[in-house]
Amino acid sequence: MLIFYPMMSAKHKPPIVTLTSDFGLADAYVAAMKGAILRQCPTAVLVDVTHNVPPQDVLCGSITLERAIDGFGPGTIHLAVVDPGVGTNRRILIAQIHKSFVVCPDNGLITWAQHRLGPVKLGELIWRPKTKPSHTFHGRDIMAPVAGMLASGTNVASLTRPIDDPVLIDVAPSKSPARSGRVIHIDHFGNATTNIERDSLRSIPRLTVRVAHKRVGRFKRTYFDAAPGSPLALIGSSGLVEIAVRDGSAAKQLGLRVGDPVVIK
Repeated sequence: MLIFYPMMSAKHKPPIVTLTSDFGLADAYVAAMKGAILRQCPTAVLVDVTHNVPPQDVLCGSITLERAIDGFGPGTIHLAVVDPGVGTNRRILIAQIHKSFVVCPDNGLITWAQHRLGPVKLGELIWRPKTKPSHTFHGRDIMAPVAGMLASGTNVASLTRPIDDPVLIDVAPSKSPARSGRVIHIDHFGNATTNIERDSLRSIPRLTVRVAHKRVGRFKRTYFDAAPGSPLALIGSSGLVEIAVRDGSAAKQLGLRVGDPVVIK
């Protein structure tokens, strides 16, 4: 079956909605949310950021969401659902940040974006569907329709009431001049991202790094600047200090975990 959408000029590009979740891809949950978005805005372009956030891992979801917000242009709607408190009285947010919209539960998902891309204007979602939503799937029944409404041009003020007290998790960029921090994320390659920003460091080539009480050594410019199998520290693509192993996994080789301490001298 062919589906034809109306032609849009360059000035009226179809809205983009990104999706980030811990739902995985084995079940129909992601498709259900996409269907709910498209019912509200059939012309929306849907982009999967990832659905492989570890189950209930709000910190990983927060870091992933910040990267998505930073990577897309103004006007993008970001739907993020890592929601262990679904069905409780936890709030749902619409955040306006970095010239974009974020729809997510108020459980700390907005934390890393607020720190790195703020300021942020926050609203508690007061809209609810006419049909009683499921107690276990607010992503499909509440948040996805709202993302679709925003994509179709609904005024955010008609959906929310202003708030200024979001739930924030215990993670923030290190203060300048940085001398210590911690691992906040382990990626697919086993690279360990820290909360230490490049701009908080001075004389980077002269600095040495230790992580989890193991010496990594001085900063390198690229992964290839270290010998095969050797650990290294460098500034990653997100502007944060990263611990890696050339052609290997820093997480496995150094036994790294989220939360491990990082010291810079």
